[in-house]
Amino acid sequence: MNQKKIIHLITTIEFGGAEKQLLILARNQIKQGLTVEVFYLKGKPELKTKFEDVGVKVNSLLVDRPYIFQVTKFRKFIRNNECPVHTHLPQAELVAALACEKKKFIVSRHNFEPFWPNKPRLISILLSRFVTSRAAGGIAISNAIKNYLLIAKEVNKDFKVSVVYYGFDHNEEVLPKTNRIVDENLNSPKDYKLGTIGRLLPTKNYPTMLNAVAKIADVYPTIKFFIVGGGSSDQVLIKMCKDLKIENNVIWLGRTEHIREFFEKIDLFIFASKAEGFGLVLLEAMLANKPILAANNSAIPEVLGLNYKGLFSTNDYKLLSDKIIELMNDKVKSDLLVSEYKDQIKLFDPVVMANNVFKVYEAAGF
Repeated sequence: MNQKKIIHLITTIEFGGAEKQLLILARNQIKQGLTVEVFYLKGKPELKTKFEDVGVKVNSLLVDRPYIFQVTKFRKFIRNNECPVHTHLPQAELVAALACEKKKFIVSRHNFEPFWPNKPRLISILLSRFVTSRAAGGIAISNAIKNYLLIAKEVNKDFKVSVVYYGFDHNEEVLPKTNRIVDENLNSPKDYKLGTIGRLLPTKNYPTMLNAVAKIADVYPTIKFFIVGGGSSDQVLIKMCKDLKIENNVIWLGRTEHIREFFEKIDLFIFASKAEGFGLVLLEAMLANKPILAANNSAIPEVLGLNYKGLFSTNDYKLLSDKIIELMNDKVKSDLLVSEYKDQIKLFDPVVMANNVFKVYEAAGF
């Protein structure tokens, strides 16, 4: 790579999978000797301090400004600072496609969904193809996303897409004392504790998990299911709990940075998502040595292993409940699930990830 600096353009730097992964990438790029600057388009600067702590400059020039302003200001900045741009998430990709010279930026696709999810399919295809026609190359964070892009025709078959798995940093970090998980049920040694993490959105498939909990509660009435996350479906899901008569079994913990503390206290992690580009939270559960039950779709088997015995058919809450009960009553089987994914963790080394991204930069001529 001829350049010594890389600019990342991302939609937000709030706590999310793509955002946290960019932090890990940027940290390792600093170690590679690159100068790294991050621009974001909107939202709260939740990860700003963490970026700055590892030597990354965070630029707020574009934050919450009109779209035309973002394009024109970013174009001016790039022309005065000739260096390549690496974009993350659709809004950022569109800004770069209009602001950067052709073949002066690459895109990373993080999500297993259309480029513009809530628009007609043709519009999503046209926007995605417009962006990639101007990009020097692309990264998909899993084979599932790469295959989806080709099948959905969101990229031309000649567009170079490299698969680079997420990397996960094993190091403990010092977290603020705010937003700690405080719930007496989570500290109780008596009840079996299920847990999940994810935004409260339809794609995360909470109804399957809640129906499974309701089925289990008929046999084990003290079962507890802890949910970390927030989102627009919260009231719908709370009502569903009341309708299923499991409002005393389900505990809503909200959002928190203290994920490792959460994993230390639960017995089993459940992940029922309908589609995932990767599923970073699965890596967090794996590193915490927790047995995992996860839906068998999209990139989830790539992370856990194609033959992982904790996979279940998406939406099959009866099968999920049966698997949970089986693990509740057999610790040996829980331990076997943990041993099954041990070798998988090696695939997600952050240094390997950063090196593979660097190779993509070189192939793009940066």
